Amino acid sequence: MAERIRSARLKSSLSQLQLARETNLTQQMISKLESGNSQSTSAIFSIAKTLGVSAHWLWLGTENPNLGSTPFIYDDKILAAAWDTLSDQQRAEICNHIMQLSERNSSKQ
Repeated sequence: MAERIRSARLKSSLSQLQLARETNLTQQMISKLESGNSQSTSAIFSIAKTLGVSAHWLWLGTENPNLGSTPFIYDDKILAAAWDTLSDQQRAEICNHIMQLSERNSSKQ
């Protein structure tokens, strides 16, 4: 993931600081992600959107032929395989993020 973030950032002609500002991250976090010192997946969607790449490719290094123009949809097998690669901390971060999104959506209805 580190090399894909760096490669996509350079292709987009953005500095680490510019990418950080666009994604509401710190330059230090971008640096950690690009050097492989962080495997945080919490910002993968905003990084992918900013860099104009699919989150699937950014995270896993492959494209999902079933995506079409939708940036991040999985069937159950792909999602389960990806989930299995995560640490307990990464899983907790994703679950917390899902719950926050769910709460925001509930309050809008």
